[in-house]
Amino acid sequence: MKKHIRIILRSIGVLVLMLILFCYAMFQGGFVSWFLFYGYLPIGIYQLLFALYPLRTWQVSREIEHPVYQAGDDMVVKVHIKRRLPFPLLYCTFEEQFPASLMKEDTKKTKYLSSQTSGQMAVSRKLIRMLFPLFRRHFTFSYSVQSLPRGEHTLDKVTIQTGEIFGFIKKSRDFQIESTCIVYPYEHQVRFISETASFEQGGVLSNQLQQMNTTIASGNREYAPGDRFAWIDWKQSARKQTMMTKEFDREKSVDILLVHDNLQKEKEHPLLYEASIEMSLSLLKELTKKKNATSFLSIGDRAHVFEAGHHEQQLEVIKRYLLTARPEEQGSFSLRFREEIAQLNQADIIFLLLTSIDAELVQAIQEAKQRMKHFAIIYIHPEKYLSEEEKHLLEPLYFSDIAVQELSLEHLGADPVEVIFK
Repeated sequence: MKKHIRIILRSIGVLVLMLILFCYAMFQGGFVSWFLFYGYLPIGIYQLLFALYPLRTWQVSREIEHPVYQAGDDMVVKVHIKRRLPFPLLYCTFEEQFPASLMKEDTKKTKYLSSQTSGQMAVSRKLIRMLFPLFRRHFTFSYSVQSLPRGEHTLDKVTIQTGEIFGFIKKSRDFQIESTCIVYPYEHQVRFISETASFEQGGVLSNQLQQMNTTIASGNREYAPGDRFAWIDWKQSARKQTMMTKEFDREKSVDILLVHDNLQKEKEHPLLYEASIEMSLSLLKELTKKKNATSFLSIGDRAHVFEAGHHEQQLEVIKRYLLTARPEEQGSFSLRFREEIAQLNQADIIFLLLTSIDAELVQAIQEAKQRMKHFAIIYIHPEKYLSEEEKHLLEPLYFSDIAVQELSLEHLGADPVEVIFK
């Protein structure tokens, strides 16, 4: 309403100025006075017509090149503007009103490097594009949004502002245009590495992931380094003149439970939560490739449980949850962990993804280990090396036959991320 009143008052000012110049020319006479009047007359008429020109008739549309991205990707947006009347406009400005969810940036694995581990993902995004319509009725331009953060983002408003040549009258209008893009968490390449030559802790766990039924062969393939000597198929090797080995089906689908700590921590490094989300998805994807029946449990104010599955459809459901997951209110993870584990059926393997550790949680893990066949912990910490307090807390777990994998943020800066069970 204030904008309309301002335009009306300035239009009246233009009329008054034209009237003053006309009166001056009538009473004064002479070349100079009439030159001033006739010189300003086309400008004044244009200003009045501009004041009457409606921006509401403009048609503004936004086109997102791809609706689905991965965190850290760049998004290209194409904007189309149409108007009915080819009224001459010297310039106009287009401003995109970015939502709060886009006021962060994600640089994929680069954000974990030592030079960038301050963890401040917040960024101020602002886009103002200067356009020169002149007499054109349709014009198109594009822009890019770099380093997209994880989440579901909705662009819903743009502002167009224009003015006449002297800037005496300016007009602006907001256009409600809703466009949504989905940005899934960044997926690390995960490689499981085991030192299985001996029965060190974690060796049994790694063998569980590769469990085979070696009683019935399902086919043949060329020999590869690491295959057992007993698996060589001598008949096929002699027939094909190359070393062939037998292939075996999996004896059973290993039941795996991945547990994620979704509770908010005080003074936690800002990147730790994003790291836990990314590693959760990366581990789930790698385990799904291995055809393991994997369940996912995210513990926060309430438990988010996704039942066992080993197909892409199950993974998509979990990805949808991780897309918009946020740390929930601060609480006792050890207490909630005890409650949830007590209600679960026995699993072959439990992966516990942690970003903090305390004495109560260590005790809860040791109690849960007594009910489970194999237990593994992936502990993500911000510094390059563990503190003395963290070492002291993790020490009882090493002696409880629990495989503990320590990952610093710097380790996540390199792909593939090696998950080693010692």
